[in-house]
Amino acid sequence: MGLDFDVKTFCHNLRATKPPYECPVESCRKVYKSYSGIEYHLYHYDHEHPAPAQGSPQKKRKGRVTGPGSPAERSEHSHSPVRESMTYAEAQRMVELEIRGRVHRISIFQNLDVLSEEDSGAEDPPSAGTAGAAACNGEKKDSSSHHHMNPLVKLPEVVFRELDQDRPDAPPRPMSYYRYIDKSAEELDEEVEYDIDEEDYIWLDIMNDRRRADGVVPIPQELFEYLMDRLEKESYFESHNKADPSSLIDEDAVCCICNDGECQNSNVILFCDMCNLAVHQECYGVPYIPEGQWLCRRCLQSPSRAVDCALCPNKGGAFKQTDDARWAHVVCALWIPEVCFANTVFLEPIDSIEHIPPARWKLTCYICKQRGSGACIQCHKANCYTAFHVTCAQQAGLYMKMEPVRETGANGTSFSVRKTAYCDIHTPPGSALPLTGVGGASVGSSHSEGEAEDEEDVAGGEEDGKGWSSERAKRAKAKSRLKMKRARKILAERRAAAPVVSVPCIPPHKLSKITSNLTVQRKSQFMQRLHSYWTLKRQSRNGVPLLRRLQTHLQSQRNTEDGQEKHSMLKEQLKAWQRLRHDLERARLLVELIRKREKLKRETIKMQEAALEMQLTPFLVLLRSTLEQLQERDTNNFFTEPVPLSEVHTHTHTALTEVS
Repeated sequence: MGLDFDVKTFCHNLRATKPPYECPVESCRKVYKSYSGIEYHLYHYDHEHPAPAQGSPQKKRKGRVTGPGSPAERSEHSHSPVRESMTYAEAQRMVELEIRGRVHRISIFQNLDVLSEEDSGAEDPPSAGTAGAAACNGEKKDSSSHHHMNPLVKLPEVVFRELDQDRPDAPPRPMSYYRYIDKSAEELDEEVEYDIDEEDYIWLDIMNDRRRADGVVPIPQELFEYLMDRLEKESYFESHNKADPSSLIDEDAVCCICNDGECQNSNVILFCDMCNLAVHQECYGVPYIPEGQWLCRRCLQSPSRAVDCALCPNKGGAFKQTDDARWAHVVCALWIPEVCFANTVFLEPIDSIEHIPPARWKLTCYICKQRGSGACIQCHKANCYTAFHVTCAQQAGLYMKMEPVRETGANGTSFSVRKTAYCDIHTPPGSALPLTGVGGASVGSSHSEGEAEDEEDVAGGEEDGKGWSSERAKRAKAKSRLKMKRARKILAERRAAAPVVSVPCIPPHKLSKITSNLTVQRKSQFMQRLHSYWTLKRQSRNGVPLLRRLQTHLQSQRNTEDGQEKHSMLKEQLKAWQRLRHDLERARLLVELIRKREKLKRETIKMQEAALEMQLTPFLVLLRSTLEQLQERDTNNFFTEPVPLSEVHTHTHTALTEVS
């Protein structure tokens, strides 16, 4: 429009002011009472070519006002006329609209004709100019204008009917529009539950590249998932029929940390579903029994790679991670004095390994004969510096005991743990070589028969003499060396042995049945490679099923068997408690009868004692009854104490004189 300022910025700043608003153009200077009026004026009014003042309205011709679409009107002005501002009262009564370049105002109280499409086609409808002119002039149409409407066109009418009162209400709406129903195990067995992962993608791409090179159609991903799913389920069915999952459970299993097989309701033994590790809840730091599958920390964080202990050279056992991302045995962290746990509830991570002095790392274990491959502890006997690894001592059955100690000092009462470990020579006589856990319960590996005889020989050697004593001591040392040699051999075999993984196998006829359902080329060759890949993948996961539902089912089956055993044990305990309660009730009745009998006997003896006293000393009985009557009459207690002679001396002398 040729304005020398930004209209948008000007309108934005104008909002902060109050009306009236004046046009900033020098040639215009129109004043508006509303913000919308000045805004519309600035955006639509052409200040360079202002429109002349609007003339008188045109005359009607043949009952019509010439509309803006007429040729005469088009030749005059094609742009919008000047829009005059309305007052607030007019804005409440008028509707302003622009038709074909002209602005018209129509009263909201004015009756308008309704025309159908047929009428508009047959006869030109009243132009907007007619309505605008009528609105501007304030003319009101009378009722005679309704003859322009088509009598066949009617406004829609409402159609309704009343229902009987006896009809029931609408049925209640459901509580939920969507409902999820779990599928049964039979339905899940027919579906494909296996999801392809990145490792499968790589293997399948390699196989498909080979098949393309040989001119064979590649295997789609859907078929690969179906075949892996069938292999998993067929192996599960086979192991389920043979009861293979329960064969891994050792009924006599003990905790590998404390070597204790006892458990309580709050401290049960947990089994890892991958490596079958057995640990107590308190020994391994598991405060709550998990639901479903439970994996130890090593199988959870490093399932396919073996880990080494940072504190000993032995493998296997209960591991936890250290604060520097290494691994260590929980039992090693418990026994080495400088090592501790960052969280004493979950017993992880193991920290303060850097605080172990260098001298401890340089000690040589007298069991495995290795030096510098871990931190050793030493015998608790004074002047004995025999060193050994914690796990080596556990395997050799040395005496290792933890017991809580209560110390009372100036700062109050504190509790600590006293750890005692002896070599095989300084083992206390008569001890069963206990190895205790955190709770301090003495359990574990006892002596063999030869070792027990050896202890008896050493203990009895002092009675025989110095010669016999030295000879028996030599025999004890020889047996000790033989024992350590056996332990060293077992530890070496365990370090060199590969972990045992139980991978379920599929019978050949089942594999042939799966192969026969395929319609791809070279299906036998592909199934052999797929079966080998599936076997290796199961071995890398230590035999754990690849389907999550089957993983949880193994644990649930184990829990079901344990639940049945616990149920039978509870029944037996309930019967024993019922028998005990019955016996206690009978004992209570018997004691009550004895009490009544003794009470009657006591009363009888009292009566016999009174009769015998009356026969032997009747005068004493009479005096006692007389004294009791006098005490009842002496309410003021005058004769409670004896009368002194100083008070009755005169009366006594007078009485004696009269008597004489």
